[in-house]
Amino acid sequence: MGFGNPGRRDDGLGPAAAERLSARSIPGVVCDSDYQLGIEDALACARHDIVVFIDAARGLRKPFTFTKIEAAGAMPAMSHALRPEAVLAIAAELYDRRPDARILAIRGHGWAIGEGLTEKAEKDLARALDFLEDFLKGVRP
Repeated sequence: MGFGNPGRRDDGLGPAAAERLSARSIPGVVCDSDYQLGIEDALACARHDIVVFIDAARGLRKPFTFTKIEAAGAMPAMSHALRPEAVLAIAAELYDRRPDARILAIRGHGWAIGEGLTEKAEKDLARALDFLEDFLKGVRP
């Protein structure tokens, strides 16, 4: 699930990643994206055994990081925007589902208002997607 603001250059890495991953047509992989994570994303998470949240990151030294995450310890206060751990907590509480979850954070380089990824972010995105495709193919039954 890619999330971020495509109107802020590299903040759109999450939605761009979801769109490009979807185009790779990996069997069993479903992609979705949005401006931000919300309560309704808990149901989408509950429907899958593995969930990967994809977002842009500031200050990474590497092109991307891939980190396992767990549900937040308690149900979050309801909000229009949630962190991935909060979405997982809602999925656990409402649907009794705890998917294996990861965050793929991709290094962003430019955050100014405007559309389109920077050239450096495009390169980091390509590396991250190659890694993610290999990971997803490795965990499929």
